[in-house]
Amino acid sequence: MATAKSLLLLFLALVALTPSTSAASPLKNLNSDILHIVLQLFGFPPGLIPEPVESFTASIASLCPPTVSFTIHFKEPCYVTYVYPNYFAPVFTGKITFGKISEMRGHKDKLPSTDEWTDMYDVIAVGEKLVFNFATDTVMYNRTQFEEVKTCTYGPVIPDPPIELISQLPMMSAE
Repeated sequence: MATAKSLLLLFLALVALTPSTSAASPLKNLNSDILHIVLQLFGFPPGLIPEPVESFTASIASLCPPTVSFTIHFKEPCYVTYVYPNYFAPVFTGKITFGKISEMRGHKDKLPSTDEWTDMYDVIAVGEKLVFNFATDTVMYNRTQFEEVKTCTYGPVIPDPPIELISQLPMMSAE
């Protein structure tokens, strides 16, 4: 079994080999191919992220446990259907550590329980299952449903509602 340190070193080597542009390569799409290998190194099936990926960047967020911050760029808003319709914004970010993808921004699913696009916050690998945590629900599926790498269908941007901090809300006067 590989240690966390050896997995992190292999990950860093792959990131160093990743081209900064989407120039033609002998592989189908080098950015997508390397990203799907990285997913597998961290314990996830390759099909969690669709293709084609225009570019991605990664940086070490923590060494203990090994955690990487990532940014994935798609050419346009990307739609794919796994169990439910999925939406990836042109810029999708998050953090990945072995067995968990967290702090995701730019990903939504259209859950049948609400029939609305709902933010996904994290994915946790638990044995042969993947646990998906949404703003309004938690669901679990067999990881085999995400082995196949899907191809994006492009569509419109789904806007995020503005986030207002309590400090930004207008003050109410006590009259």
